[in-house]
Amino acid sequence: MKQTFTLLAAAFFMLMAFKSKAQDVQDDETVSEKSKSYLSLGFGQSRPYGDFKSTDYSNNKSGFAKKGLVYSLDGAHYFFKRAALGYTVTYQDQGNLTYDDDQKISQGYTDSYVADGSIVTANKRYRSLNILLGPQYTIVWHAFSFDFRASAGAIKSFATPTVAVQIQGVDAQTGEFFQHSSTKFAFAYGGSAAIRLNTGAGWGLFLKANYVNSAGPKITYTDRPLVLGRTVTNQAMTEGQAIFGLYKEF
Repeated sequence: MKQTFTLLAAAFFMLMAFKSKAQDVQDDETVSEKSKSYLSLGFGQSRPYGDFKSTDYSNNKSGFAKKGLVYSLDGAHYFFKRAALGYTVTYQDQGNLTYDDDQKISQGYTDSYVADGSIVTANKRYRSLNILLGPQYTIVWHAFSFDFRASAGAIKSFATPTVAVQIQGVDAQTGEFFQHSSTKFAFAYGGSAAIRLNTGAGWGLFLKANYVNSAGPKITYTDRPLVLGRTVTNQAMTEGQAIFGLYKEF
């Protein structure tokens, strides 16, 4: 994945340099025009940050999330020369809990319950949809457009990891209890910066960086009469995304 992004970025910037030279004679005309609305499709990598990435058992907001793929539908409608209303929808997969994660959580619950031991089994992955909307301002130079956007909206969780915990040697918690997968909505906000290259006939390429933050979807438990140790009420989500793709003006 890292090599693929390196090659794509190198190709993109080489094409930018070539296009910039070819467009020099059109600078005055391009800068004076109103920016055109556009729609784009892209893909890239989404990385968890902060609590979402943390693997600290004692931090109830720790998500143990991993880097993964992101797919993007993005665009903007210009109401003024350089000011627009931007919108983005991304689907991302932030992985699942690994064996080492299971063992870390298991040891934590063993200590919290002062138990003989515990068995932790996790399944399902972090899968979600980000739906964001906000004002965008664009700076035009040669054949390039530099887009800056602040946005707010929602994260729709399709799944978070399900965690089953069996506490051993504690009479008040003899059965297995469950942290359930969440499919809730949660408020989200963020920002983005992008570079777009107009390659002609209203088509172009772009590179974009997204930042998204949310308190995250609500998490629930069942079969847990004795509540000790790690208890997640909301799964905090913070994502940084790098996206490459194609756009069309209209």
